[in-house]
Amino acid sequence: MTIPDPAVTPAEMRAWAAIFETSNTVQYAADRELRASVGLTLAQFEILARIRQGQDAALRMTDIADELTVSRSGLTYQVGKLEKRGLVERRPAPGDERSVMVHLTPAGVACLEAGSPGYVRLVRAMLFDRISKTDLETVTDILGAVRTQLRTQPKRSTFRRSRRP
Repeated sequence: MTIPDPAVTPAEMRAWAAIFETSNTVQYAADRELRASVGLTLAQFEILARIRQGQDAALRMTDIADELTVSRSGLTYQVGKLEKRGLVERRPAPGDERSVMVHLTPAGVACLEAGSPGYVRLVRAMLFDRISKTDLETVTDILGAVRTQLRTQPKRSTFRRSRRP
């Protein structure tokens, strides 16, 4: 097997491995923490957290999918599970009958409040306590700029899954 040209440099591979492995390790630990503390996956908890940041603790389904870079169908599935637990409600968007708004319920707020302390402690211990304030600002600036550039590309939520032959 030949490596396509241009191949990544050793420095690029080290950077990619550090980003990938760190992200996966922290996400896996956070997922376990949240499943144990509030019975939600990290993905479900992040959905609730994003909704809470919206005006009146509500967001359009498409906006949530775009922010979390998930497919619309994947988000619909997860929101359905959250709705069955009484943590969110789906309602038509005012003034746009094609859009669906997801609203956080009081039970959803309580779930966020119950899960947040352990989640924050874990992320702080695994990530923020291990890097200096200066390094945190540098990493945030670098990855924030990359994220801004990537957000100009078509959103994942706009792509349809291809059918298997």
